[in-house]
Amino acid sequence: MPKLVVLISKRPDVSREDFIAYYEANHAPLAKRLLPMIGRYTRSFLPEGHGADFDVVTEIWFRDETAYAEFRSRMADPVIIAAIRADEANFLLSDRVRSWVVHETGDVPGTV
Repeated sequence: MPKLVVLISKRPDVSREDFIAYYEANHAPLAKRLLPMIGRYTRSFLPEGHGADFDVVTEIWFRDETAYAEFRSRMADPVIIAAIRADEANFLLSDRVRSWVVHETGDVPGTV
């Protein structure tokens, strides 16, 4: 099952609280609407003073390679990417976004 791991940095002029609120209320719903092939979509916000050069770890799961290929195709659509980039400008630094496609393996038995 392909998964996209994304590291995102907030704009320096946006507070942590406003960053989280905007992402949750605006950007995440926009992404799900424009990219319906996304399966699970989580955001793990780092605590203040974390010392990393990013503020959230976003994980996006796809049910299979076909769904991931559809996602890539939609992200190449100029209308879709323009809408996403325009929204990103409200709260994050697009040029600092880093992402990797990974293939997640199962849990280790007996772990939390």
